[in-house]
Order: sequence, then structure tokens, then C-alpha cells
Amino acid sequence: MKKVFLGFTIGNDPHTEGLFKAANIAKLAGFNTVILEPGETLRDIARAINRHNPHHIGISYRLTPEIGVAELKSTLFGLMELGVVSRPNGEQRSIAFAGLPKTIEILRGIQSELPCKVFLVAQETCLLARVASVLDFLEIYGSRREDILEEVEEELFPYQIEVLDQLAAEVISKEEYRLEPPLDIPSRKAISSLPCRSIEAKRPLIRTHFGIPSDSIDPTVEGIEILAEARVVDEISLGSSDLSQRYFGKPEEFRFRKNDGGVPYRDYDDLVQLFQATRRGNYPSIKPYAHVSDILNFIDTCIEAGMLIGAHQAIPLFWFNELDGRGPTSIPESIEEHILAVEKLAKLEIPTEMNDPNQWASRYAHDSIIVADYGLITAVMVTAGVKDLIYQFQLNKPAETGDLADLAKMTAAMQICNEVAAHRQPLPAMWVETRTGIEHLSPDLERAKYQLARSTLLQMLLDPQIIHLVSYCEANYAARTEDIIESSQIVRRAIRLFQENKPDLMGYLHDPIVNSRRKYLVEEASYLLGEIAKLNPLFDGGNISTYAPYLADASTLEKSLRRGYMAAPGINHPEYKQEKLLTKIMKYGFIDAVDHKGNTPISERERLGKLRSNNR
Repeated sequence: MKKVFLGFTIGNDPHTEGLFKAANIAKLAGFNTVILEPGETLRDIARAINRHNPHHIGISYRLTPEIGVAELKSTLFGLMELGVVSRPNGEQRSIAFAGLPKTIEILRGIQSELPCKVFLVAQETCLLARVASVLDFLEIYGSRREDILEEVEEELFPYQIEVLDQLAAEVISKEEYRLEPPLDIPSRKAISSLPCRSIEAKRPLIRTHFGIPSDSIDPTVEGIEILAEARVVDEISLGSSDLSQRYFGKPEEFRFRKNDGGVPYRDYDDLVQLFQATRRGNYPSIKPYAHVSDILNFIDTCIEAGMLIGAHQAIPLFWFNELDGRGPTSIPESIEEHILAVEKLAKLEIPTEMNDPNQWASRYAHDSIIVADYGLITAVMVTAGVKDLIYQFQLNKPAETGDLADLAKMTAAMQICNEVAAHRQPLPAMWVETRTGIEHLSPDLERAKYQLARSTLLQMLLDPQIIHLVSYCEANYAARTEDIIESSQIVRRAIRLFQENKPDLMGYLHDPIVNSRRKYLVEEASYLLGEIAKLNPLFDGGNISTYAPYLADASTLEKSLRRGYMAAPGINHPEYKQEKLLTKIMKYGFIDAVDHKGNTPISERERLGKLRSNNR
């Protein structure tokens, strides 16, 4: 029988991408793999261990180091007490833990305090060294190890555009980015209107997440005041704590629960205080993270408090519910609520982003799924009547994605968005928002500054109206005000250098490899969208420009997930996971669905055909 690798996060940490990377390596080594949903209780984890009887257990926590240490100790002692650290034959299971560099550093000093041996996985700066570390944990040596390292090397280092390397080095050279002037102060009209602010700026607007984990909102209020006075961002997206997303308006629920990973605003008065902190400097707009319950009433509360004015709001489609463990709502109810929220934002004329495709990318969905998902969110937004549609294109996600792969995938998505949006004439305003994937950034801070500059240069090829600023430090810790200020300077210098070299760079959008891949992805996504539209009983034919009303139906969308039309290896919900779906990173960083042997790409027609035959 094959050995089993089982992985899970602790402390309600939703970041599972590292676990899936480890699972992919384990699969190459011949293991069966199981990844649990975030938020599982200790007893749920123990039951899963008893059920799957793993030889190797991987544990992950990417949030605050001190809390991560406490959570790991609590989890290990709890599993010891429940009797699942050892296999039925008495053999101790191999246990590994991966976290931020500071977390690993603390744990190395207190290993004797842990109830069992734990293999600590350092966040290596070299991607191949990270793979080698996982193989060490799995005890894979000899020729098999060399074969795996050789197999993944091409995936880890896809072709890159050399001129971007040179320009990125110039961006950070001698820290000249620190000379970038602060952002202009917008007019009164632009302060309350995102489109007006964009027109006045004559550059991509800069948005950032910010929220300091604490027992109160005070550190975040102080930080927002510093950022506003420094004039470095146009929009602040509150990094809302899990408690706020679940229990806003119920302050009593906060008392006996720990907070980690964001600012714990409890009620309307907290929102007002956070908003007032922005009323200085360049008056950045501010918005909270989309909540996982009571979204419709929360929108009203935000507007009354001053938030969302001059900002935009992000709403998921398939996620932030039972599917990914980040919310308590069932998938059908959640999709319905998300569509209603988009309709409400449309009536209020608030620019709307559906932050869905990057969630699929986090779960190693193949490129055709991600491009098709852009079509689905377009259908929802145009049918709801959204005036300003904002699309987030997250590059370098997963980290193995190559430059040409990103350009092909994102421009294919843009084409699909335009074709689906043609249902509404005249076309609505369609905004491009780009960002760097956090997992792309190195824990080596100097290397990460270079990577942030380079990613920004690559993003500029997509002509964004908004850049979602990811600070260079975020592979190590949540960004502080000084990190955001410095990261904004790096991004703005990168924008300036790109504009100076734009004529020489834009040709990469039409590289033959990009053109060929774009054409393929448009064809594949169009076919998939047509098949999803057919799941709607009202569908009566047509082409992609007529699909929107059929695709924007909540029951049709849920059906597409249940039947596996929309699928990813990283979906673990028992009603929606597709165990036979395999995806693989191919040459240039393309991600494709592959056959059961894991080598040959298969089309959407083949994939859906197999699904249907298996369901008969």
C-alpha cells in the first residue's frame, strides 16, 4: 500500500497553498495525499488521522509567529492526548511544521518543550531547496530523489523576460526609489469618486491591504493616519480579522476568542474611527474585507460610517464559505448571497470587483478554469448592472507561473471578459487591477524588493488602472506602515521606468508563444462557459455574447461546481472535490489538466466528457 501524507493548517489559517505544494511533491514520490480544510477542530483532525492513517503529517501556519508557536504546541499536545501521534502499530508518525521564518526561529529554540519530534521546514529562498527540504521530510533519497528534483526544476524556473530583470535591478539600485515624491492630493470630487481619482492621477491607482492584529483597532487607526499623511496609497483595504468577518455587530463574541491576522473592528463606531483616520494627507478611500455573513446589511453599515465612498468593494463568487472553510454558509446560500451583494453594490453605483479567480489559482486550478471564471464573474456583474467592473489579475500565482504564461492567461481572460460583457451595450467600464502573488516573494528582503519591482514591471504590460500593492516583506510578516511606504516607492519607481521604456516592452504581449497560448485558452474557456450555460434549464443556444443571463444564475453556478465543470485539485469539500482531476505545471509555467498518468494535457472537451461518462 502507498504511504499517506496528510496536511492541515492550524489556528484557522486559510493559507493552504504551501500544503498543496508539499502534497504535489509527495505525489511525485508515490504518496497518497490528503489536505484538510482550514478551521477543522482538533477532534476533526484526529478523526481524519485515524481514517487515513498517514505516515507523514504536514502542519502549516503563516500568520503571527508567537500565536503560531502557541497553536502548534496546543495542537501537538491535543493530538498526543487523543492518541493519534502514533500509528496503530506503535510507530510514531513523522510530523513537519512550516511557518514564517520568525516562527521557525522561535520553535528551533524551544524544541525540547514540544511533546514529540517535529521536522521544521524553513522557508528557503531557493525554490529547489524548498523541494529538497520536503523530500528530506518524506525520507526520499537516492535516484528517486534526483529524478523528482530534475522533474520539478523546469517547473520552478520557467522562461523569464530578461529585460525585466535589468529594469528591476535599476528600480532598486542605490535605493533611488526613496526619492519618489508623494502622491498628489486629489480634488474634493476625486476623494469621493474612484473614477475621478483615476482620471486625475494619470497613473495606476495604488491600493493596499492594512490591518494590524491586536486586541483593539488602535494600532490600525494610528497606522492609517501615518499612511494617509505620507501620501503613498489611494485606497486602503482593511485587513479584517476573521472575528470581524464572522461576528461584526456582536462585540460579546470577541471576548473569549483570539484574534490573529487582521484588525478586529467590532461595531459601527469602530468603522467610523477607522474611516476618520483617512481624513488627512491625500485622503485615501477605505473599504473593509467582504464579510462571510450578513453581507447585505454590512454594506449599508459601511456606507453610513463613511466607508466605500470613493472606494470599490470586492465580493467573492464561489468562495468564503464551507467550500474553503472561511465561512459558515453553505455553498448554494453563499453564491446566492454574493450575487445579491453585487446587485446591491450596482444599485449604489459602487465599483465592484469579484475576487474569485485568484482563489482558484491558490488551489492549483488549470489555466482554462481560471480564464473561464473571469467569464463567470463578468456574467454576474453585467447582469447585475455594475457600472464599473474591476478585475483583479494576480500575477506570479502560483509562484511557478512564468512571464509568458501570465501574459497569455491574463490577456485571454481580458478577451473572455469583453466577449461575455457584450451582452450589455454599451459596454460598461472595465478596470484592470494587477497584483503580485505573496508566495512569489522571497523571505530574503533584498531579493523580495527586486521581485516586487520586477512583478510590477510585468504587470504594467497589462496597462492596469489599479495596482494592488503587496509589500515586499509579506513572505516574512504582515506589512507595517514603514514597509508599505517603502513598497509604494518601489512600485511607483517601477511604473516610472516602465513608462520610459514602454515602446520596447509592449511587443512581449504579441510574442508567438503568448499568442498561441492565448488563442488556446480562449477556445478552451469559451467551450467550458458554453457547457456551464447549458446547465441552466432556460438556455436556448446562442454564442458567448448571449451567455451572461444563463451563467449568472446561482443554481447553475452551484451545479457547475457540484458536477466538476468548475474544479481544482485543492478543493477538499466532500460534495465538490474531484479526486481524479490532475493538473501539472508545464513548459513556460502553463498549468494544464492532464491525463491519469499525469503527463499529457487534456482539453476541456475531453475532461468534461470523462466527467459525464463517470457520472452515468
